[in-house]
Amino acid sequence: VTCTLNNGIHFVATPECLLGPETRIDQEFELIEHNKLEFTLVIKVRRDPHIAAQFKATTRLPPPPPAPQPAPAARPPSRSGFRSFFQGSSKKPMKAIAPPPPPPPEPVRTLPENLARYLKPDCTLARAFVAFKDIGRFCDTKLFETSYPLIGQKMELGSEPKTLQVGEIILQMFRLPPLPGIPSDQLPQSLEECHRGLRHVQWHKVTYFEGTLTQNGGGCTSWRRRHFRVIGASLIAYNDVTKRAITTIDLKKALAVEDDEVTRNELLSPASAISARTSRYVEFDVPYGVERSFRLIFPNDQEIIFFADTDDEKDKWLEVLRALVGRIPPNPLWAELIWQRQQEMGKQRPDPSASKLSLVSG
Repeated sequence: VTCTLNNGIHFVATPECLLGPETRIDQEFELIEHNKLEFTLVIKVRRDPHIAAQFKATTRLPPPPPAPQPAPAARPPSRSGFRSFFQGSSKKPMKAIAPPPPPPPEPVRTLPENLARYLKPDCTLARAFVAFKDIGRFCDTKLFETSYPLIGQKMELGSEPKTLQVGEIILQMFRLPPLPGIPSDQLPQSLEECHRGLRHVQWHKVTYFEGTLTQNGGGCTSWRRRHFRVIGASLIAYNDVTKRAITTIDLKKALAVEDDEVTRNELLSPASAISARTSRYVEFDVPYGVERSFRLIFPNDQEIIFFADTDDEKDKWLEVLRALVGRIPPNPLWAELIWQRQQEMGKQRPDPSASKLSLVSG
């Protein structure tokens, strides 16, 4: 079978797949939304030789058997008038004539139960009708799965085909709202890209860790104690008084996280030579010897140094940062715009609890 989408302008057919009780079509269609967006999905069966044979068996029924002819009635013996006169008035009783046996019942003519009985002449099995206005609000920026009845027909003997539901088709729908300014090549091209982009944007909004660190580098020419939060791919410093973000470090640009204690042990070990990586600590007299310190390494030999208040806090920072650096998923712009749109819609949506409280108080 194939599934053909028809929106009144375009006809797009899927590759053929084997018909069964749980047939998976696994084909995506992309449609441009408008006020009267409607489309049909038509399931059509390939006219293979066995299907053609079924059509012949359905249309060429054996002729009905001929109706049985009634048996001729037995004639009573005739009596002449003279014989009756000479014999007198004595009469002999007449024998009863047995009625003819009833004719055998006519065999019931039925159509063979096969697939062709449910097909139109062009091998169409069924179709489903979808009006986008009925489901648009359910699939806005999210996956919506629903089923539609597949309406077909069944051939009946001596009458018009009977319309009936022959199955159902399950659809997954996703509405991507208009995003002005985003080039078409930067929009998702499949449902999987839509899901992945929305998962990633949610990943970038999660606070994975927070705590206090003392920073040197990255705009800080001296040691500064700050409160930090790891939100998605950003290490954000906040003002202690206003609680507002004052600087953001992009972890996507970081190459590695290094523990200064490990580096210090390598430098102080007489058995190991100073490597090219660690030699610059000595050359530039960078304070690698600060306790509980670690650093983020960026391209072009740039780095930002931090130290924690306790060994336990340092271990947690290292665990979180090492899990992120080099493993940060992309955050597509279209997904970020959708997230902002959802946040704005959430602010505009009235609070149902507030409305209920107002009604009760009134």
